[in-house]
Amino acid sequence: MTMKPMRLSLVAIALAAVLAACGATAADGGSGGGGTVDPADADVTVTAADMAFDPGTVTVAAGEAFTVALVNEDSMPHNIAIYADASKSEKLFEGEMVTDGTIVYDIGALDAGEYFFDCSLHPNMTGTLVVEG
Repeated sequence: MTMKPMRLSLVAIALAAVLAACGATAADGGSGGGGTVDPADADVTVTAADMAFDPGTVTVAAGEAFTVALVNEDSMPHNIAIYADASKSEKLFEGEMVTDGTIVYDIGALDAGEYFFDCSLHPNMTGTLVVEG
């Protein structure tokens, strides 16, 4: 193989790898790399910035499935994991990581009550989910 066709082959392989990596986002079941999801389409929006969730308390209706948009403004990956309480002994949901951009999580209906959520990688990032019935 001459130098020019080999160079073109390497460029084609590199381009294919980049396109494959960019083609799947966490919102569509991919790797959690981020994406162009509109947080306005979700029932609740939580922003991860400066290693904290904003808002720290979110409220949803009891007995109804809901969506949470996680907007990651930090340079490291974050997610949301929901537990029955702060002991974290009963995990109810764990979302995929998002490195940058936004991911929307589909969460099943929960009974009325107060729940605990955090980032699986950064347990100091916590919040409260209030489910009102």
